[in-house]
Amino acid sequence: MPNNRATARPWLPDEEATLCSLLNEGVEADEIAERLGRSRQAIYGRIQRFHKQRGRISRKSGETFTQWPNG
Repeated sequence: MPNNRATARPWLPDEEATLCSLLNEGVEADEIAERLGRSRQAIYGRIQRFHKQRGRISRKSGETFTQWPNG
């Protein structure tokens, strides 16, 4: 898959929930990527974003960003 943000598919809330659930179950990134139809790099990138956003609040919605619950 190309590494191009212009063509990247946005993450849906249910995909993020599935990602968190699978991570908590100990499923490896390769298998998560296959299940979600994304690259392994996309999985690692989303995990990293969860950690960076911990405790931050969206300026648009005023809601707390999604984060990996056990991270």
